[in-house]
Amino acid sequence: MKIRVDVVAGVLDAEAARREVEDPAHGAVLVFWGNVRDLHEGRAVEAVDYTAYEPMARRELEAVARECATTHAVGAVTVLHRTGMLGVGDTSLIVAVGSAHRAEAFACGLAIIDALKKRVPVWKREIGPQGARWQDGELPRSP
Repeated sequence: MKIRVDVVAGVLDAEAARREVEDPAHGAVLVFWGNVRDLHEGRAVEAVDYTAYEPMARRELEAVARECATTHAVGAVTVLHRTGMLGVGDTSLIVAVGSAHRAEAFACGLAIIDALKKRVPVWKREIGPQGARWQDGELPRSP
């Protein structure tokens, strides 16, 4: 099983992630792009600022990817999460899965996305015309 994860400040390369999970044994190659959208919970979004505790985020991404790959019997997984200020349409997450069959690839990809939102220390602050607010949990604030 081949696993690669990273948390990066630069632009994510989905094509490179796809190549990493390709193999002659993989009849299914799934690549998911998570992009910044312009509306969330009825509020306009102009940008999202992603912050991560990178050493722990990498370790937890690795654990999530390995668990999901083992559970769903896939051959290769690449997970890349971006940090920093991203505009609408920018890609914040790439999940690539290589598997013998499509059902396992889709199940693994979805499981990774669901688990990383709950377990990986990456926070996002949405910025819009009405101000900024933290989503999916908040960073501790000083009194």
